[in-house]
Amino acid sequence: MNPDPASLLGDLENPQLPHRNRLPARASFVPFADEQSALAFDAAKSACVLSLDGRWKFHYAASPAETPEDFPSPDFADSGWDELEVPSNWQMHGYGRPHYTNITYPIPLDPPRVPSDNPTGCYRRAFAVPPEWAGRRVLLRFEGVDSAFHLWVNGRAVGFSQGSRMPAEFDVTSFVRPGENLLAATVYQWSAGSYLEDQDMWRISGIFRGCCLISTPPVHVADFRVRTELDAQYRDATLRLRVTAGNAGEQAADCRIECRLLDDAGRPVAGAQASRGISLPGGQSADAEMDIPVSDPRKWSAEAPFLYTLLLTLRDAPGRLLQAIPWRVGFRSVEIRGGNLRVNGVPVMFKGVNRHEHHPDTGRAVPLEAMVRDVVLMKQHNINAVRTSHYPDDPRFYDLCDRYGIYVLDEADVETHGFLHRPLTNPTDDPRWETACVDRMVRMVDRDKNHPCVILWSLGNEAGIGRNHGAMAAAARRIDPTRPIHYENDYQGIVADVFSIMYPRLDQLIDIGEGRTFRR
Repeated sequence: MNPDPASLLGDLENPQLPHRNRLPARASFVPFADEQSALAFDAAKSACVLSLDGRWKFHYAASPAETPEDFPSPDFADSGWDELEVPSNWQMHGYGRPHYTNITYPIPLDPPRVPSDNPTGCYRRAFAVPPEWAGRRVLLRFEGVDSAFHLWVNGRAVGFSQGSRMPAEFDVTSFVRPGENLLAATVYQWSAGSYLEDQDMWRISGIFRGCCLISTPPVHVADFRVRTELDAQYRDATLRLRVTAGNAGEQAADCRIECRLLDDAGRPVAGAQASRGISLPGGQSADAEMDIPVSDPRKWSAEAPFLYTLLLTLRDAPGRLLQAIPWRVGFRSVEIRGGNLRVNGVPVMFKGVNRHEHHPDTGRAVPLEAMVRDVVLMKQHNINAVRTSHYPDDPRFYDLCDRYGIYVLDEADVETHGFLHRPLTNPTDDPRWETACVDRMVRMVDRDKNHPCVILWSLGNEAGIGRNHGAMAAAARRIDPTRPIHYENDYQGIVADVFSIMYPRLDQLIDIGEGRTFRR
């Protein structure tokens, strides 16, 4: 039931195993069962979502070897265990110790090995699958777990994931049953992924972002991509939409994707609708692409963050509604021209801040109201940009930046600062770590690709400049060629599109401004 410590250690020390059985990354949309609920944008009221946030049974162990035997089993007696709120970091509740360090790794620098004394949290949560979900897919989604975890449902191993600050989603349809079910997770403070997470920050662990079950019909929307292209005069636009539909059933199925664009009052935008039929073989997926011309839409910018609502619906062959998915769309362009980064053709002066996702009382489990306070405070002080230093943030933060108007430099969870002054090969320049580095980039870009607030992708921070940065940049451009790429350590423009340097001297700024040290 509970794998032996040796096999667990093998997963934790394998940089080429970012996951086992995790679903591909996707945009962070929420499906609804009807259009009216979808247009309310309230995930808590979706009949297709069951939150697992709340009190979980919890046991703290000093190492994986000391975890209770067979604790993932539904028959395991956990009455003597403590309870811990999810989301949270266990160090903020008296288990283990929070650890702050900068540059120097908190574990011996011996990649990809992790210490045998590896604090471990054992989590258990009972849940019931709603009866109306019978015959549907059931997904289990974690928005953030630090630093790696193994997962079981009803005593059966589901999968594994590392990479702390991006979602991990699993298909548990074949694992759940009618009535009560048991979810168990083993969360490890240290993993191979910890060598890519050497940010200047507090080291705190656990299931620190939300966790939920998601229900979809067998024929479903697996992902979608939204792009807004403006014409040469930055007046009219084309909404380019690609929807990936999947069929988890054994039999072929026909379905139809429909999309409508609504203004801020909920009124349909004239002519801004389209539909496409898709034929899906059993167990396969297919894309539907739609280009929708929109005459002189209101543009999105930090100064005027106007948002439209895109409503996607999926119907079966007889026309019955299968899913309704809402998304906020901002019409804007990003380009580099004349040495300037321009939004909607206008050069932008960024007045930005770096923001760690941390709360003095709750650690990395930042409440929504605290995110709102941060964004409002930025707007009140004429701050128009934020860098998610140095990892992707909670997806709700991007929704707020879309709404309030904050430009976002979205940064991958890759920092290897402690290697920069050691005679060791940096993971960002080691081919054995390419899979892990690219995985982190792809998960971020796929999750956040539809947010108008995101105008730059960043390859990470203080991780030297290595071959794996090139692979990360190439992967990002394959998914999204519309946004420039940033990386502070790339002073020669090897992979980055913009020049960035921290802590510059005045003479360096003068040289940079006069184009003597960097051209692209």
